[in-house]
Amino acid sequence: MSLMSIICNLQNINLAFGQKTIFKDTKITINEGDQIGLIGLNGYGKSTLFNILVDKVTPDISTPSFVFDKNKEKFKPFLIPQELDVESYPELSINNFYLSFYPELYEVHKKLEVLSERLVEEYENEKLLEQQQQLLEEFESLGGWSIESSYLSYLSYFDLSEKDVPVIRLSGGEQRKMALSIGLSTPALLILWDEPTNHLDIETIERFEDELNSSNKTYMIISHDRYLLNHVTNRIIHIERGDINSFKGTYLQYLEYIIEREKEREKHLDKLQNRHRRELAWMRQGVKARGTRSKKRVEGFNNINTDIQALKDKSRRTVSLNLTHTGRKSKKMVELENVKFGFENDVLFNDLSISLCKGDKIALIGPNGAGKSTLIKLLAGQIAIAKGKRTAIDELKVVVFDQKRESLELDKTPFEVVGEGQDFVHFDNGERKHVSSYLEEFLFPRDQIVRPIHTLSGGEKNRLQLAIFMKQSADLWVFDEPTNDLDIETIEILENELADYKAAVLIIGHDRAFLDNICKKTWLLHDKDIEEFEGGYSQVAPYLHALEMEKKLKGSKITQETPLPAPEKSESKKELMSYKEKLRWKEIEGDIASLEEKIEKVKLKLSSFDYASSPAKDLEKLNAKYQEHETKLENLMSEWSDLSEKEV
Repeated sequence: MSLMSIICNLQNINLAFGQKTIFKDTKITINEGDQIGLIGLNGYGKSTLFNILVDKVTPDISTPSFVFDKNKEKFKPFLIPQELDVESYPELSINNFYLSFYPELYEVHKKLEVLSERLVEEYENEKLLEQQQQLLEEFESLGGWSIESSYLSYLSYFDLSEKDVPVIRLSGGEQRKMALSIGLSTPALLILWDEPTNHLDIETIERFEDELNSSNKTYMIISHDRYLLNHVTNRIIHIERGDINSFKGTYLQYLEYIIEREKEREKHLDKLQNRHRRELAWMRQGVKARGTRSKKRVEGFNNINTDIQALKDKSRRTVSLNLTHTGRKSKKMVELENVKFGFENDVLFNDLSISLCKGDKIALIGPNGAGKSTLIKLLAGQIAIAKGKRTAIDELKVVVFDQKRESLELDKTPFEVVGEGQDFVHFDNGERKHVSSYLEEFLFPRDQIVRPIHTLSGGEKNRLQLAIFMKQSADLWVFDEPTNDLDIETIEILENELADYKAAVLIIGHDRAFLDNICKKTWLLHDKDIEEFEGGYSQVAPYLHALEMEKKLKGSKITQETPLPAPEKSESKKELMSYKEKLRWKEIEGDIASLEEKIEKVKLKLSSFDYASSPAKDLEKLNAKYQEHETKLENLMSEWSDLSEKEV
């Protein structure tokens, strides 16, 4: 890659907050065209790296000193944070909130607002009109109209139609849609996305994916959504123990690399431990027999100890979250029969019949407002049923881990809030575990569990809340958006535990990989009822896409029964087709039909592809062929459309 393609280069990054080291003698280079997935444990530097890139955080003074080389033309970072600062801009509505990200445009906008108010009374004041014109020209020279047009277009794309509503009244999901629109409409060349898909439904996430894939922007994205990372990145950067490690490839390829790396580490560790046992035996024998030992061999022994510890530290930590349950033997735990439920004139369920059995692993999906949280309350017996019947086992215990997590006592330590005054965590099944060991399973090092909670990052606080939650027992565990604000390592820990868990688990979520890896069934809330599918999200995805197409067709004003509008008459005559163009026009129609047949054949092969026995290269070839045909078809359709504009 040429030097001109480098956007920025950071060397000798060192940063610590108190005793906590964030970066130690590390570096990173960002190239034009990089589409980077930034991963790592929460609290270990992902957002901090973003803040370094936008000059909000300066690394510590070090030797050699910190270096930040920037390509002056191309290094224009634009950060979309996890939370929008809506309270600082109460006067802005949805249609102009993008201004909060552009200080110069915002200042011009404020001046224009003041002038507009004065011009209501002094509409003939030429001096004011001249100032207004100058400000409008300044707004245009700063690219304001272009940014605004693109921003408004994206708001519509993400179904934010009421654009005059105060931003502070929007839900978390609606604010995220607005943030996506701001990030996708910016002319900046380097976009930094910090957890952009939190609180979003799957349909919106997939639209966002499509836009990223069609973008030629360079971007870096922090996300726990592994589907998203795998589909929109070509490079993975992993922050681990103060270091920044780079991998060229998708997230899935990175996982495969990690697995192989771990296997090599385990082999190396085995060899070191065997050697350590032999040397330890020699050391002990040496003390008894000779009283003196070879200085070189003693140093070698100490080095082995150091090497083993280093390998252990580098190895990925695995944990058991110790999910407990009440140990009931009943198979069917709760059932709803012919339930009708709603609020006033808003009917959520018309004739709902559903049952939940011990051991079920169910994904509950559907658009926001479809009634997912209400369904949980109906299953738990927390709200009365107007019509229908609910039957459940005696004293059914339902525990919900939701987005509105309990507030933590910030002046206390993790040890204090988890132990509740004791040194051991006691579980309902009679087991007990020391608080320190229990918290280590949630990736809290021993020195961190005795620090005040207010020193933890947002992600670490979420992990602590998970640890507190997991002390309970239940017949039915309900996880409402469990992966929001959790890092990928913690999600994988939770995923592994839930996959092996014997009691019932119901998951409301938009993390498609999480749902696929855990759930054996999916409940889709649709049209005031539930449709049941065997399998996780992947089984439902084609059906969801069909529903989306159906919705678009229904929204169209022109149907089969509606006569097509008459073509508008044009004052100027159409350009005539040449003889050569006429021949090409007819030829294209045949080419299009032929390509469509080829595409269908490839799609058929892909749908019946045997992942278990067929080599991965065959799948890559099929995908490449499919993309090749799709690109050719798109070009042919465009050519046919251009020729069709002319008079035959």
